[in-house]
Amino acid sequence: MTTLDVCVAATGMLCSAGAAAFWLWASLINVPNNIDTFIGVLQRIGRLNAVAAAFGFVAALCAVYAFARSIGAVG
Repeated sequence: MTTLDVCVAATGMLCSAGAAAFWLWASLINVPNNIDTFIGVLQRIGRLNAVAAAFGFVAALCAVYAFARSIGAVG
């Protein structure tokens, strides 16, 4: 396993954990019943979900690289 493989695997692992943590955080936010305050809370949840999706995207790219390496498509 090369240094690049280790770095990609570590990045994928950290990003997977980051995505899970941000999605958990977003899911635990209480949405109030007050119409004057829930829009801001929903926007906050949306921002946390966007960060989680970005982490998930990077983790998926790392998985694609690892798969390509395993079938010999990447040198």
